[in-house]
Amino acid sequence: MQKCSLCGGRVVNGRCEECGLPIPPEHTYTLRGESAHYHRVNGEDVLHRVRPQGGRPDVEGYAEEERTAHVHESGSDRHEAPRAVVRTVRRAGIRTAKRTATAAWSLITAALFLLLPALYLLLQRSTSAPIPEPEEQAIEAYSNAYDDLRGTVPAAGADWDGDLTAGLYTVGQDLPEGTYTIQCAESNTSIDLHIVSDEHGVEIYEDLSTNGYDASDSERDDVPLPSGTVLFLSGNGTLYFHSSNAQVDALPAETAPNPVVGDAAYTLSGSDESLYLLVGEDIEPGVYDVTCTAGTGYFSFVLPMENTRTMYCSAWLYGDPDYVDTLRHITLTEDTEVTLSNYSDMDFTVTLTPSETVYVHE
Repeated sequence: MQKCSLCGGRVVNGRCEECGLPIPPEHTYTLRGESAHYHRVNGEDVLHRVRPQGGRPDVEGYAEEERTAHVHESGSDRHEAPRAVVRTVRRAGIRTAKRTATAAWSLITAALFLLLPALYLLLQRSTSAPIPEPEEQAIEAYSNAYDDLRGTVPAAGADWDGDLTAGLYTVGQDLPEGTYTIQCAESNTSIDLHIVSDEHGVEIYEDLSTNGYDASDSERDDVPLPSGTVLFLSGNGTLYFHSSNAQVDALPAETAPNPVVGDAAYTLSGSDESLYLLVGEDIEPGVYDVTCTAGTGYFSFVLPMENTRTMYCSAWLYGDPDYVDTLRHITLTEDTEVTLSNYSDMDFTVTLTPSETVYVHE
């Protein structure tokens, strides 16, 4: 029976039953005229070759007398020495060498499998940049958000301060071009700031809140706002803007009149979900202050941009006898779609009042 050269287990169908090592079959051979069989020697199966009895063929130069002269004192002929014993010792030596070599290679292979992951990690660390932690990634993303706008604002300018509440504003018209520090102007403020620079292909969302609201950071520094950038603020409270390089001389000296003069009010009943309005058909084009006087819901519209882009603006509005939400300076141009969505089981009423086109700096 064939045994495993690694652990000594029984080999069945070319594989060790104990360790699973694949073992190739042992090749046996016999010389011409020989027969062979296995028998147990010291617990191992040993191949025993048997030559047929009878006279050996004569070998030229080696007579019978010379052959018998080599008979040992024990009466055995050295040419008829038990070769099976010699072969057994040789085979045992080979098996032991094989077992030792296989065990050594197994240990080397196992060590390589253990060392390869560590070597791979070391190679990665030496050839690639370190991976930042999640907080570092967030800080890096924030610092890079305005990179495409840096250098678009002149370095020299004047000081300018202003407060903006929820509404739609254009840099260069409602506030001067400049690099700003933006922060909450008062407590209990929660403002979402949507910034779009169509010329430079930049769109940024900011959340500025104080006191008990979800966002903890209430200030943004080094915010470049080139002329033409659109700001949409939604929420409650006031944001304070300060710039030391504001281009106040570029602000228009005159204001244009508002083309609309009358109010428009729209009410969704508690069973109505949405109301779609088209500017130019349902609403006159113009600049409006949008106020929620009752209920709770969304006011949304799409603002067209010059470079075939659009800016989607959406605000949550709430109104009751003691408090109302208002969006300032909402510019509604022809063919703009406006959507009112009711999120309560009561009437949702939104009033559009023509706003005065005065600018924040006055």
